[in-house]
Amino acid sequence: MTEVMTTKKPKKHKRAYPFPAELIDQLLAQVENKDAEAILGENGLAGQLKKMLAERMLTAELSHHLVGEGEAIKPPQRQQPEKG
Repeated sequence: MTEVMTTKKPKKHKRAYPFPAELIDQLLAQVENKDAEAILGENGLAGQLKKMLAERMLTAELSHHLVGEGEAIKPPQRQQPEKG
């Protein structure tokens, strides 16, 4: 018989999530309808988060450029939507 030599592949470690599960639970608790559109749609949770992140990034970029000119801007304050 011939011997087959096998090598074990190193186990891949699961990467930790970038956000605590509790934070995700809190965000999802704010969603009234738990359907895909309310969570993943453009006006849903993911869409709102994407817009907020884009605003923050643009504000930071603009602020970075204005700091050299002696000005700085604050991120816009967003009001919490009222629950109906």
